Amino acid sequence: RYAATRMTQPLLPPATIGILGSGQLGRMLALAARQMGYRVHVFSPDRHSPTGQIADQEFTAPYDDLDAVRQFAQSVDVVTYEFENVPGETAVTCAQFAPLHPGPQALHIAQNRLREKEFLVRHGLPVAPFVAVGSLASLLVGLEKIGAPAILKTASSGYDGKGQEKIVNRQSSIVNRHWDAIGQQPAILEAFVEFEREVSVVAARGVDGAFAHFGLIENSHADHILDVSVAPADLPPQVAQEAVEMARTVLEALDVVGVLCVEFFLTGNGRLLINEIAPRPHNSGHLTIE
Repeated sequence: RYAATRMTQPLLPPATIGILGSGQLGRMLALAARQMGYRVHVFSPDRHSPTGQIADQEFTAPYDDLDAVRQFAQSVDVVTYEFENVPGETAVTCAQFAPLHPGPQALHIAQNRLREKEFLVRHGLPVAPFVAVGSLASLLVGLEKIGAPAILKTASSGYDGKGQEKIVNRQSSIVNRHWDAIGQQPAILEAFVEFEREVSVVAARGVDGAFAHFGLIENSHADHILDVSVAPADLPPQVAQEAVEMARTVLEALDVVGVLCVEFFLTGNGRLLINEIAPRPHNSGHLTIE
């Protein structure tokens, strides 16, 4: 049974890396790992998944099947994840048998937009104005504070523009429809940001606190899905440096070991606002494979 919280020695090939989640990001992670000589085991509810197709072993079971999770974690030398909607209990169970990087705290914060925003504010990092929303009444009050247009986002399980509603009219009947559209679930209401462009920093941190990054990357989206990334972003060096320092603050505050991406809005006056964090491989980092 694994009892410590840290690896103290480099994990060298042919060690086995366990990946929670089995999508395209896991596939790219597995391809890079196997090229370096590592073995890869993957765990997800899906069979013959993008990652599972190239893994040494594919564990197929629901994330809440903790017996299967234990079996998976005991088969590997370290566990990571390729998306952040892994149940917290699954991650904690893995951590009982193998080092889990990034740790459960990073996962807990990134899984919920309200926790994420509050974490960023606590650490003095800039975000768009926001309020917590738990009911139609609190949404209407929030709109009075934030104003319109605003973006209503589910607190959990949203990605690629899903779970989001742009509210441009504060009329109660229209607001009610937006509330229904997100399933009347806990959410945040965020001020609409007139940004000039979206940028990101993909960075990594070691068990010894060493920090590395791939510079500032500019991202263009189509239908809320990342379409083109350009690196390095064509922006003044001081903007890039500011973004990198914010990313470092996030990784250090979360005590991240592993890879994390910080996504930013850049406003017309050159101000950076953090949109969200992702403690995992990220689409805007695809170019780093090469």
